[in-house]
Amino acid sequence: MKKLIIVILALFVLSACATSAAPTRPPVVESVPATATGTTLYISATMHIETKSDSWPADKEAFLSFLQQTTDAGIHWSIGGDIGWLESAEDAQEIVQRSAAMGVQWDIHAHNPDDFGKIAYILNSWGVTPTNVVSGFLIQNFDSLQASYSYQGMSWSPQVIWGGVVCAGHKPGCDDSSISLYRPTSSSQFELHNPNGNIIKLGGGSHQLADAELLAAQIANGQYPYPVIGYTIMVEPETLRIATSSTDDLNAILAFVERMNQYPFVRWATIQGTANAWVSAGEVPFQIGE
Repeated sequence: MKKLIIVILALFVLSACATSAAPTRPPVVESVPATATGTTLYISATMHIETKSDSWPADKEAFLSFLQQTTDAGIHWSIGGDIGWLESAEDAQEIVQRSAAMGVQWDIHAHNPDDFGKIAYILNSWGVTPTNVVSGFLIQNFDSLQASYSYQGMSWSPQVIWGGVVCAGHKPGCDDSSISLYRPTSSSQFELHNPNGNIIKLGGGSHQLADAELLAAQIANGQYPYPVIGYTIMVEPETLRIATSSTDDLNAILAFVERMNQYPFVRWATIQGTANAWVSAGEVPFQIGE
């Protein structure tokens, strides 16, 4: 009987010690639950520096610092500079060269397809190899895309198109905001996948941070079981904020990167890199939204 009492007392003491050692308030850990998904979400980032000077970087050093900080955080940039900026801005060459040294890729962005070859030539003459991405295009002009564009003996060929619009000016209803990867058939059958097509179309969504997070949550819950999905955030070079947003600045973007990195299926890539990953994964076509 005495032995039983001693054992009970010992267990009581051990229990009391364990209770006193435990924290009174468990720590709150904000994390995304691990998920088993066969999907990889590639997030890219882009800017368009237009011919009009009101879209040019307002401060060269601030612009490059923004690129450096976001690149250090993990973002892979794809930037398109139109011909007017490349030829007229005094700091265009320096911005292109210094950003390329950080790992920024330069796509071909032109409102006139006749400038594709010239833009590629300018970038190449500055020691920067352009990607094979047409960044921004009119869907009605898809059929007129040439196999290659030449300027001053240099030839450049499009392989990927990004940022399609059905009408110029980015008016309501003009922009293609779908999340998609496929090979379009023609201008009239643009949404029909042609497995033998030469051009890959990447639809980067609405470009907003919140929509990227919603997409990641949907993938984590088992929606959209495609091997590779691409999404692109877009920043205005003159404000260094997410396009159409008055609040999503550098700090918001860096916080967004940290949240997205909690998803095990998220990767950061350029637009060209996303298209390459889609090809490597078997080219499963899809279109989410419009």
